[in-house]
Amino acid sequence: EYDTDTASSSTNTSSYFDVKRYSSDSSSSINTEDRIKIGYGSIADEVDTSSVKQNHCSTMGASVNLVNAMMGTGIIGLPLALHLCGFWLGLFFSVAIAYISCMTMHITILCGLKTQTCSLVSLCQTLIGRTGSQIVIINSAWGHAAKSISTRISKHTLFYKQKQGNLSVRIIMCSLSRSTAQFAKWSAMSVFLLMLMLIGVLVRVPYYLSIVDKIELELVPVSEGMFKGLAIMSLAFGCSQNLFGVYSSTRDQRPSRWLLTCSIAIGIAFVINIVFAVMAYLCFGKHVHANILLNFPENDPGIQLVKLALGLFMVLTIPLCIHPCRESVMMMFGININNPTNKQHYTVTIGVFALILSIGATLTSLGKVFDVIGGFSTTILGFLLPGCAYLYLFSSDLMFTKGEGSWKLLVISVISILIALPVMYFSVKDAFFV
Repeated sequence: EYDTDTASSSTNTSSYFDVKRYSSDSSSSINTEDRIKIGYGSIADEVDTSSVKQNHCSTMGASVNLVNAMMGTGIIGLPLALHLCGFWLGLFFSVAIAYISCMTMHITILCGLKTQTCSLVSLCQTLIGRTGSQIVIINSAWGHAAKSISTRISKHTLFYKQKQGNLSVRIIMCSLSRSTAQFAKWSAMSVFLLMLMLIGVLVRVPYYLSIVDKIELELVPVSEGMFKGLAIMSLAFGCSQNLFGVYSSTRDQRPSRWLLTCSIAIGIAFVINIVFAVMAYLCFGKHVHANILLNFPENDPGIQLVKLALGLFMVLTIPLCIHPCRESVMMMFGININNPTNKQHYTVTIGVFALILSIGATLTSLGKVFDVIGGFSTTILGFLLPGCAYLYLFSSDLMFTKGEGSWKLLVISVISILIALPVMYFSVKDAFFV
């Protein structure tokens, strides 16, 4: 049964995710093959139990997959976020956004369990109909496609110039996988690359601190720029499109275990993000660019290695980003995402990859990316949707004391909505009307 602080005690724990569970559950009389047949029909005739069991990962594997999904464009914009929010208030906001992101990731899955839906699109369709699902499809496809275009930062490295063709082939091959569980090892490698990047920054920061003017730790009044900073922070911890895919690929799908998975992922991402952001801010202060790497000279060998590590990390995030983007495009064209043909799967994957590559090759500024993706797509999917969904699904149960839901999660849902609305408004205003 669910813990009262994480979900309802009366909700059936062997709901729709039993269909997608990849390990046997001794407490249920439905075996793995039967679950597959329920969810996928005739495809179960072609997939045996042993092959299905391989498509799962541990709690730590799921956590690094989430880290891989959420880390991207946001990390190189966090120093700017600290500048826009003011250093001390920015640190407070970063902690708050990280915590709320963790809880909304948990809330999203709880709402899926409550409504027996297995994707953000299905959840939204259940709550507000087909129009709502189309909005989520567009946001999901655009959000993940555009979040991956930051791979262009590796353009200035020798690795990119000499190996870009070989890299493209390797990325597209990795992107053809149908299960996110197979990305766990790549995600672990990505986190290792981020650690190398942090070491490189820590080694070079003392040099830049000795040659720059004294940096003032800013205190700024409330302004539109502060909300843009919150948008960048939201982008740094956003991975809503991947939640259901990662959840369904875990061995232990208890809500309490999923909360642990989210907590580990957010903890790792927060340490990496905040160390990088603080070190870069201490070097350049209010002179930081939207892409902090542009502040460093290109001929610095240490920073070149940092760019290489970050560029390689971005490359490894593309397959995981393509996974939900591909599903969104399939749903947009009415393709069955549970059992697409090989032709449909390969065609859509290659098409999505080509779109990401073409946008990344022509992008010259990350400012609009932060506004549109961080301020709108990531915020609406990561804060507004789970907050509204939880209020709609669980508030009446709490009011009538049926034992379902959690007051703590209800309060967090309200806070997430209050954060999302002004961030979305000012970000879209700044992107299109200024």
